[in-house]
Amino acid sequence: MDKKLELKDIVLIGRTFDEYYRMFELGNIKFKDEKILDVASGVSSFCSEANSKGYNVTASDKIYNFSAKEIEEKCISDLKMVMEKLPSVADLYKWEFFKDINALKENRERAYKLFIEDFKKENGSRYIAAEYPKTRFTDKEFTISLISHFLFMYDEHLDYEFHKKTILEIIRITSKEIRIFPIVNLKGERSLFVKRLMEDSEFRDYKMTIKKVDYEFVKNGNEMLKIKTT
Repeated sequence: MDKKLELKDIVLIGRTFDEYYRMFELGNIKFKDEKILDVASGVSSFCSEANSKGYNVTASDKIYNFSAKEIEEKCISDLKMVMEKLPSVADLYKWEFFKDINALKENRERAYKLFIEDFKKENGSRYIAAEYPKTRFTDKEFTISLISHFLFMYDEHLDYEFHKKTILEIIRITSKEIRIFPIVNLKGERSLFVKRLMEDSEFRDYKMTIKKVDYEFVKNGNEMLKIKTT
């Protein structure tokens, strides 16, 4: 059997601004001109940190229907579970951005704590409850949408139709570009849905490119998919 991080469901794990900056090559956008949507953002601190740096970021996730206390309890439980499983699959990861499992744990804790603090103040304004593939956002409400560790990674949990409907919805609400990272699954293999998506006739009007980025934690997970929506 292929080695992978065995997860029964999508876990509530947060990532930081520094990770997003490298995963999505945010250095090549003029952030003051963009309205950015973080899709299925969970407990990542990107929204909090980015807004404090002058970005205009909205976070969206179905968990925002719950209280800060409920979200924090779920996050702590998921993080504990993942940290317990990681040693047995540590060779699937590159320990450069994080030097070891303890450094990873500290980073993930920092992310969710920053998120919780901001969520308590900004829920309903910059944190919007949304259950993909459907949202209540208006057409072209955002200029750029970022999808981190959601589509492709969980291809055993979310089928192709879910991927397709979700991306079509995000195209509807995004005026310039969608960036998806990573495009590998939990085995560290490029998801078969990537090729299928790029060959799907419903997306023929949208230019899709795969771009290598300066971030790799899951081995082979150093590429993002860019979709031009104009």
